[in-house]
Amino acid sequence: MKRNKNIIEVNEISDSVKTSMRTRIISAVVAAIIIFPSIFLGDWFGFAVILFLCVVAAYEIIHCVKPKHSIWLTIISAILMLLITCWPLVRELFFSAREGADFKLWTSFGNIYLSIIVLVFAFMIIFFYVVIDKNISVSDAAFIFTVGVGVSLGLQCALYLRFIPIVAKYSYVPGMDLSGIAYFNFFENFESATLIIYVVIGTFMTDIGAYFTGVLFGRHKMNERISPKKTWEGFVGGIVFSILVSFPFALVLSLCGHPIISVLDHNHWYFILILSVLLPFFATLGDFVFSSLKRYYNIKDFGNIMPGHGGVLDRIDSIIFSFLVSAIFIGVILGRGSPLL
Repeated sequence: MKRNKNIIEVNEISDSVKTSMRTRIISAVVAAIIIFPSIFLGDWFGFAVILFLCVVAAYEIIHCVKPKHSIWLTIISAILMLLITCWPLVRELFFSAREGADFKLWTSFGNIYLSIIVLVFAFMIIFFYVVIDKNISVSDAAFIFTVGVGVSLGLQCALYLRFIPIVAKYSYVPGMDLSGIAYFNFFENFESATLIIYVVIGTFMTDIGAYFTGVLFGRHKMNERISPKKTWEGFVGGIVFSILVSFPFALVLSLCGHPIISVLDHNHWYFILILSVLLPFFATLGDFVFSSLKRYYNIKDFGNIMPGHGGVLDRIDSIIFSFLVSAIFIGVILGRGSPLL
């Protein structure tokens, strides 16, 4: 009997794939239960989660290059990554102490800062290990430095996206004294969290859409050298699914009087659409970049903190790129200049 080519065939799902899907879903739900409350509450709660992710990411980066790694290299890398992630806070603490001003966490992340001093010290310290440890090569040091800076800067962008709605809301009011704004009330925390939730939704819907579309309809491989399981069908499905969820999410909130940020409202729907289109593309790029790093070091996962997902880096690989591009985009359209230029 001839097969009808007009009928879209659905792949048969094996028992192992069903088990893997079940494990991934359970892990994702548990992670969401832990992380999402801290995102909604913001302030020091969200800040603590970012610091935790930063420390675990530092461990996973060092573990890639040397399973029997030096504990001191891990500690030093974690400290350097924390410094890059928290540099706006360090600057704010310095200026607040010098000027005797009141300090508030959320005012620290109205922009993104990258310290040349920290970068130079990080570069020298990490490459110093090439000299004193024969098990660390130049390529390993370059990997630690580059990925460490990229991940920690992406996490700083996450803090920027979490706090910039409240900073933008008050900093544009002439004569407004920010020191008098308590900020910590539940509704305002929830409302200011919608921007970063929008970015998270756009990214994770890309992963979810690509995964299920690929499992059900995937036929044509994208790049077997880097990611053998990814297909063009999954790629297109991820993009479409992401846009269909993230764009209405931001638009409906704005129409209800609660835009995710002032410059991403229904009057500027085209900005929302542009960012909603950018997110799945950069999320996929981030996924491929980190997959190529795993292939280079011949490892399946960066860690095993999340069953079915791997380590922290396996889960935040795509969202790091989403945070970076979203921070640049919003920094530009806010008229404050790009935080990374």
